[in-house]
Amino acid sequence: MEKKIILGTLAGAATGIILSMVIFMVFLGSMMEKWLADNAACIHEPSMMWWIIASLVFSLFVSILLHKFGVNTFKGGATAGAWITFLIALWFGITNASSFKAYTWDWLPIDLAMNTVIGAVAGGVIGWIFGKVK
Repeated sequence: MEKKIILGTLAGAATGIILSMVIFMVFLGSMMEKWLADNAACIHEPSMMWWIIASLVFSLFVSILLHKFGVNTFKGGATAGAWITFLIALWFGITNASSFKAYTWDWLPIDLAMNTVIGAVAGGVIGWIFGKVK
């Protein structure tokens, strides 16, 4: 696999994990705690290993797309990362809100906005890495 994609994947995953923790634990902490308490019966005990694996898979997906798109700047990566994440989060959110009581329509815009921000910054980092690595 190309070095750019590997480095982009690692940087994007690290960025996504850190931003997710800051946004969902710090800024939305009380809202998340209430949601977790309200839905405790259907929540697994969180495992950081699975969060890391999920972040790596998504970052690999975004890295491959950005590589195919020829992105090599922070701005280009942020724009593409925001759109990719927005569309996937919108699909996932609509599916969940229409299927599961724990994921409400009220939660969808918050989840969509926060994940789009995370995707934009992570995509920007991937684009920046692509511009630096030859």
